[in-house]
Amino acid sequence: MKGGNMRRTKRFGIHVTVFGGLILALALSEAAAYYSAHKEPDSGLFFKTYPHLVGTRLDGCDVCHIRSSALPPGQKSGTPVPVNSCDTCHTLTDYGRKSANTLTPYGADYLKHGRNAAALAAIEKLDSDGDGALNGAELAAMSNPGDRQSVPGQKNTAHVILSYDELIKKGVSVIEQALFVNVAKSRDGDSYADIRGFPLIEVLEAAGMSEKATSVDVISLDGYASTFSIDQLRWKYPQAAPVFGLGKETLGECGWVRYEAKNLKEGVPLPDAVILLSFEENGQSLAPASMDAEQRLTGRGPFRIAAPQMYNPGFPDISVNATEECVQKIPERYRYNRYYEKNADYCVKAVVAIRVNPLPPGETDIDWPQYAKKAIEGKSVVVFGALRR
Repeated sequence: MKGGNMRRTKRFGIHVTVFGGLILALALSEAAAYYSAHKEPDSGLFFKTYPHLVGTRLDGCDVCHIRSSALPPGQKSGTPVPVNSCDTCHTLTDYGRKSANTLTPYGADYLKHGRNAAALAAIEKLDSDGDGALNGAELAAMSNPGDRQSVPGQKNTAHVILSYDELIKKGVSVIEQALFVNVAKSRDGDSYADIRGFPLIEVLEAAGMSEKATSVDVISLDGYASTFSIDQLRWKYPQAAPVFGLGKETLGECGWVRYEAKNLKEGVPLPDAVILLSFEENGQSLAPASMDAEQRLTGRGPFRIAAPQMYNPGFPDISVNATEECVQKIPERYRYNRYYEKNADYCVKAVVAIRVNPLPPGETDIDWPQYAKKAIEGKSVVVFGALRR
C-alpha cells in the first residue's frame, strides 16, 4: 500500500485545507505516532501544549475527527458498523471532493475559538463532548475530550499480543493466493503478486474475538487505519482475469503494471481471494517497517493487509500522475479512472495493532503505540477491544 497510503495522503490533505479539518497527529516518539502524512500546524501546536500525549492513544486523529457508524470501504450493503476516523473522513468527503463536517465537538470548539494556542487554553474550561468532564481534565487523564463515551477513570480494554510463531502454534491457516492490487498514484504501480499470510478472520478468532464484535480497525505503525466489518473478513471475493501488455517490458518507462505472480493466464480469472494478514510477497518476507527522518513510513512488514477488490473486480489503470505522453500510448479503458476500485486503499502496511469494535462499555483503548516498536521487532500484532474475557 503505500499506493493506498500515499493516495489518501494528498486527497485527505485537500479536505483538511478546504474544510478546516484538524489532524492531531504526527509527533514521532520512541513508541510510535499516528499517521504522519498530514502536515498540519495544529499538530505541532497541540503537542507543544500537551507533550505528555505524544505516543499515546490520543496521539491521533480521534480527538478532532469523528468516528462514524457506516458501511466500511469496499462493502456496499449490510448493517453499519463502527468505522475509524480515517475512513470516516474519506467517505464523508469523498477524499476531499465534497464538503462535510467531520469535526468532533472538541475540534469544532477549537476551530470556533480561533484555531491557535489561545483557543487550546480557552477550551480547556469547556466540556465539549458533554460527558461531565472538562476538556483540560480529560486531556490530563488521557481521555478523549471529543468523545462522549470516553471519560477519565476508565480502565484499559483487554488485549492480547500474537506473534507469527504463536499464530502458527495455534494452527491458524497459512494461505497463498495470487492478488491483483490497483493503486492510484504510487510509484510501485499496479501489481499481480503471490501473497502468503494468515486469514485475518482466523487471527481474530485466535485472539479470542467476542461474538459481539462487528468490525475491526487495522492500524499501521504510522497510525493510518482501515476498517473492515466482520462480514467482510468471512467472505471470499472473485477476481478478474489478468491484463497483459501494460508493464515496462512492453511500454518502457510508461509501463506501470508488475506481473510477478506465477501461473498468470490471459483470460483466466485469478482464484477467489480472502483478506489476509500477509507476511510474504512473491516468496520474500516483508521487510520490517520503520519511520524515516521525515516521519514517513518505509518498509511494509513484517505484517501487511492483503485485501482483494471487494465490489468491482477489474483491470489496471495508469497512475493519475502519468504524463500525457504515456496516457496517449494506452487504450482509453486503461487510463486513470477514479471509479475503478483501488484496493490498495485497504492494504494497510506495517500492521502493528488491531482494534476490535465495539469496545465494552466503560473501557477505553489501550495505548497501542507503546506496543508498536516491539510488534515490528517481534513479528507480532497487538489485538485489543471486544475480546472474550
